[in-house]
Amino acid sequence: MNHSVKTETEDQNIMAACKVMNDNNIGCVIIVKIQNKNKLPVGIITERDILRIMGKLTVDLQKPLTSFMSSPIISIRQNASVKEAMQMMNTHNIRRLIVVDNDNELQGIITEKDIFREISKNQTLINDFIGENSSTEFKETFGRFGDYMFELLPKI
Repeated sequence: MNHSVKTETEDQNIMAACKVMNDNNIGCVIIVKIQNKNKLPVGIITERDILRIMGKLTVDLQKPLTSFMSSPIISIRQNASVKEAMQMMNTHNIRRLIVVDNDNELQGIITEKDIFREISKNQTLINDFIGENSSTEFKETFGRFGDYMFELLPKI
């Protein structure tokens, strides 16, 4: 999990989210509601969301992020297993999970690439992943894992 999550508050506009993504070379921003000094995640804006927004003929870029964000968020508790995270991502057809504590406060984010990175370092996890994901249920995820592993090979 990455603890260094970039956020914006729900009252900001889409340009603020784009600036955060550009400045930090990241593909998403978590939209939070500040409540008693706690950051409670309420949505997410991804590169794909921005493309969808910009593809519309008429867009008011000054509208608050709540108008554009994907919500409700799909989150997972910080003590969940890698297997649970993968299953949740596959079930909801997403590549990012917001990690929260028992009070639903933002703790981090885990991406499909984070999981692939860990799997590629651990032979046992590789065997578990390949064994479980040979079914058609995880076919797309397994394909992206193969692409990820291919990118790690030295360039000829």
